[in-house]
Amino acid sequence: MPARAPQLLLLLAGLIPLCSTGCATVHESPLEVNLRSAPPCAYDNIYPIFVLSPVDAFDVAGMDHFAEYVQSCGFRNVEISNYYDGGGSEALADRIREIKCCNPNAQVMLTGFSSGCTIVCNALCSLEKDCIGVEGVCYIDSFMFRLTMPDPHPNNVGRVSLVYRKKNPAPTGIPRASVYYINTENHLKTPTDARTVHEVMSHLCSMACQRY
Repeated sequence: MPARAPQLLLLLAGLIPLCSTGCATVHESPLEVNLRSAPPCAYDNIYPIFVLSPVDAFDVAGMDHFAEYVQSCGFRNVEISNYYDGGGSEALADRIREIKCCNPNAQVMLTGFSSGCTIVCNALCSLEKDCIGVEGVCYIDSFMFRLTMPDPHPNNVGRVSLVYRKKNPAPTGIPRASVYYINTENHLKTPTDARTVHEVMSHLCSMACQRY
């Protein structure tokens, strides 16, 4: 029982906001029209991976709905990285290694929310040792990430976006990073905010446009 205590605490942390927050609604991106008009082959080599927060055990923030929305726009290779089902940062790094090995043309886009950002960053650190990089990363409103981010941040990322609440300052010192602040005080609403959705879709649209 003691060994399971941390997991039980994380589950409890996810249950508390569940009692006070409704189902997440994903805002549609203006880029959706462009993405839906692209030929199917434009998405073959694009791998959007959504990294859930272990603290949000029930995914109240709606990252799964976000992933479904991206998939509905034509991205067939959408994946969800869930700490409880698939493991943490090293499992994520292994999955990216597998993708890059099986498909040398693969373009990986990582979207991490809250403590999921730390998982993303740790995975990048592991991949950097093998000279493996990803094409895009979006970090969403993580307080812990600002405290735990390595200095320097891994340099194996093509483009980085940080989408944060105005009351939660984004970390600094990340190469090629763009910072966007959104008008909400609710941490759990940040993944499905219109600004967040637009930034992730902007990454993906840029990748797709390179293919046709």
